[in-house]
Amino acid sequence: MNNDLRLDIDSMDKNHDEFLALLSQIQSSSADEFMSLFEEMIEHTKAHFFYEESIMNEHNFYAKGEHFEEHSNLLGEMQYFYDKAKKTPAFGKSYINDYAYEKFQRHIINIDSQLAMFLKERDISL
Repeated sequence: MNNDLRLDIDSMDKNHDEFLALLSQIQSSSADEFMSLFEEMIEHTKAHFFYEESIMNEHNFYAKGEHFEEHSNLLGEMQYFYDKAKKTPAFGKSYINDYAYEKFQRHIINIDSQLAMFLKERDISL
């Protein structure tokens, strides 16, 4: 992962690296592999978000409402494009190739960085 996106919270960086690996795999996948990899990315993202949300709940993170809402929006968008791609694959490919990385990057910079800073300030290691 780009060093600018590293949060220096090992478990969070690991989840982000796994997401990027899946995204790269989907971007270079064949038409036959595309939908199953897209579904795998959604499942990975659900698990990733559940993990972060459990951390926020456990440590009473002050901005968890905003963070949870962002997770819900991102998952909803992924699911929307996945569902559309079932009928029209170009919708899914457009999302994957043109928007997914940008959304990922923006989420880390604007949202996940707040959680990482909160954890570091409280010397919470995960």
